[in-house]
Amino acid sequence: MSKRRADDQQAQAIKERLALRARNAPAPAPNEASGSPEAEPSAQARQHFLGPKLASLVAGRNLEQLPVAHIAPELRPDLRQPRMLPLPDQLVVKGETPPEYEELVAELRDLGASLRERQIQPIVVYPGTSAELPEARYLILIGQRRWTAAQLVGLPQLEAIVIDPPDPLERITLQFAENEARESFSDIERAWTLQHLRERMGGEQVAVHEVATKLKLKRSRAYQLLRMLAFPPEQQQMVALLRLQERQLLPLLDALHQGQVSSAQSAKILQRLRDIAAERALSSRQLAEEETTRSVESPRRSGIDAATVARLVARANNSELLGGAPQAPNPRWYQSLLDDCSSFSRKLRRASERANELDAQASAELRRRLEELQHQAQLLHEALEDA
Repeated sequence: MSKRRADDQQAQAIKERLALRARNAPAPAPNEASGSPEAEPSAQARQHFLGPKLASLVAGRNLEQLPVAHIAPELRPDLRQPRMLPLPDQLVVKGETPPEYEELVAELRDLGASLRERQIQPIVVYPGTSAELPEARYLILIGQRRWTAAQLVGLPQLEAIVIDPPDPLERITLQFAENEARESFSDIERAWTLQHLRERMGGEQVAVHEVATKLKLKRSRAYQLLRMLAFPPEQQQMVALLRLQERQLLPLLDALHQGQVSSAQSAKILQRLRDIAAERALSSRQLAEEETTRSVESPRRSGIDAATVARLVARANNSELLGGAPQAPNPRWYQSLLDDCSSFSRKLRRASERANELDAQASAELRRRLEELQHQAQLLHEALEDA
């Protein structure tokens, strides 16, 4: 059973229990407030489905049946959703799905079929218009994935809650919180949110830890995510499409930041990762068609790990991905030392953010070891220059 289907079944069971509790509860006394949570089980359901912050925004609002054509996502660059979700006419072009969107469209069609049977969670919208979709009367705060799925399967209406237009900072934090718990939310999309929120808060003069606090992220985690913005924009889009996480891309990120690979080499590596994901997706579909009992991983992640990326980075350094002439093989210790340098560089970067946790004795010992390491690194540097 898929995670989404299990979540839907759990949510439906909670709704049914709430409804049963409401039917069995005694009628409220005349002086009881009819809008209180005890008298209105739907408020409890909203708390569960929407989370406390969003539930407070929709409190007292009724569910409405809105035409799908009257709803649109916010497409202005500084206001759009943190998740990379193409518009329906980009997902299906002249009746055909572009290869890179095949898995995404399959997931959305499944979601659309589920919505056709029963919509458990409403979308949240506010009054607004869209230059790209002129029929729209409402813009989506929460629920763009459900709206896209409805478009793909031709649903005429969606259940929605209409609220007042949210504050821009509130919009970002709400959308981040709504997506953060989803397995399909990628680290590059988290990085986009951090960058977007920082710009909204005042730009580079705002400390990263202040932005991270708004999103309930640790400062070290925020720095890890922001390193992913070293990819050029078009490569960031591919990383999001492949749902690659920061830990998977560490060898490539380190190589980019240290100038060991160029942007062109990075593009070649990402294209190869895309090919690997496509090959695994095809293999997964074939296994599913054979009705095998073997466990199948998500195609966008299976076969792609840090070791795979490290091998591609090493090949790029030897010009194999760019079609250059093969170089003489380096000794085995060379790649091992490179890997150790990358790993140690990451550890140093993360330790520098936590240096204040050490007592005086530990700090003095660590400084002594670093000075020794610095001396050895200088000797190797001089030897390489002589060579």
